[in-house]
Amino acid sequence: MDDRKAIVKGVLAAAGAAALVVFLAGVRPADLSDDGRRTVIRIWHVWGGPMLEAYRRSVEMFHAAHPQIACELLYVPNDLSNNQKFYTAVVGNCAPEVIFVDGPQVAEWAERGLLADLGPLLRECGRDPEAFAQEFWPPCWRQCFYKGKVWAVTFCADPNFAFFWNKDAIRRALAAGEVPEAARSRIDPDRPPATIEELDRSSDALTRLEGGRLVRVGFVPWGVYGRANSMFTWGWAWGGEFYDPERRKITADDPRCVAALEWMCSYAQKYDFRRVAALQSTFGSAEQNPFITGRQVLQVYHVTGLDEVRRYAPHLEYGMAPLPQPPGGEKASSWVGGWTMAVPATLADPAKRRAAMEYILWACASAEGTRLSVRTIVGFPGWKPSPFFEDAAKDPDLAVFADILRQCKHQRPVMPAQAYYMDQLDRAVDRAVRGELAPRQALAEAARNTQAFLDKILRRSEGGGP
Repeated sequence: MDDRKAIVKGVLAAAGAAALVVFLAGVRPADLSDDGRRTVIRIWHVWGGPMLEAYRRSVEMFHAAHPQIACELLYVPNDLSNNQKFYTAVVGNCAPEVIFVDGPQVAEWAERGLLADLGPLLRECGRDPEAFAQEFWPPCWRQCFYKGKVWAVTFCADPNFAFFWNKDAIRRALAAGEVPEAARSRIDPDRPPATIEELDRSSDALTRLEGGRLVRVGFVPWGVYGRANSMFTWGWAWGGEFYDPERRKITADDPRCVAALEWMCSYAQKYDFRRVAALQSTFGSAEQNPFITGRQVLQVYHVTGLDEVRRYAPHLEYGMAPLPQPPGGEKASSWVGGWTMAVPATLADPAKRRAAMEYILWACASAEGTRLSVRTIVGFPGWKPSPFFEDAAKDPDLAVFADILRQCKHQRPVMPAQAYYMDQLDRAVDRAVRGELAPRQALAEAARNTQAFLDKILRRSEGGGP
């Protein structure tokens, strides 16, 4: 089935033909020429609130350096489950010139025929794609490369993740005699657990029940920004893999991934999943974050978590380190997420294509652009030569994240069923920690379902029918 027809069919099924016509009429832009003085490009971005104002300032800096190009910004959020507006815009030939794409979506959007191959545009701008690839942290480049072509350029990289410990909470627990005597000598507020064994001991010693109610928990391994992200984090730390690109095989039931989920479930069993959920439900705003309040002493954070701690608990004493190492697993394991920039496949105007690529290269792979743009979203550049890393080295906390990014080996599997896979992993972890399915069964089911979904996509793209 033709890609555009497939997209139209999906949109019609979700919204109806009448709604589609109204939508296309509503978003079709005017013919922007800026009186011939500048090439106007529209950018669909994902930044709101304070991030938007900062992002706008970076675009103003681009305008100052590129007076022949004008950028028009439109906030159009998209994520792994919310992308029909862009699909419809491509079908209706009214897509923007530049689109922000979540890294895991790149392969799926490329498979659907939504994105332009950037190889020719890079060459037109004097960048050889093979040499250009060497300028990026490897996982940042891999997420943009699919079926031998470059479909996007990484704008920001999320070093996933750093391990945090609340020194103040540990000192309070020790001073109040709330740590078992046998464990006191092993709990040091100034030293993080370096191994999973040490993490287990520290978590057990710092977890506290009062009258059958959990009032403090040491650590919650399934709480790493959602169930699926928790599974990726610990599965890779245990040395597991989630996808075999050579065989196009989903491997969620890799024995090492199963072992990681079994470890997560051990926490749900010994602390009681329901008690942990009850504790977490008492916190609403960022200021009430359980790590900040000391109700969860050990935590795994994205760099935005660091920003929250600094904003809402400026006097909190905490520590940061790489993830603890499982037995036989990866040392300082980590992976990359983040946003990329791409050009829609339907953009035919040569001047606009060139202007779009010039903006992407400035924002994602220039000294000025990466220093300015990435600061707007509390992230890191995917571009290794960025002077942002010199700035980060002056901040001890950011330096920890920078080191994590330099050593990073993983990104979410580059294949066109990522959103579905995330849903399946989320469901598998949730059912396992609740005790509804054994970890091996839960991950086997996720692998089986995702494989069937992926095979269907690949058959369709290869002309094999539905």
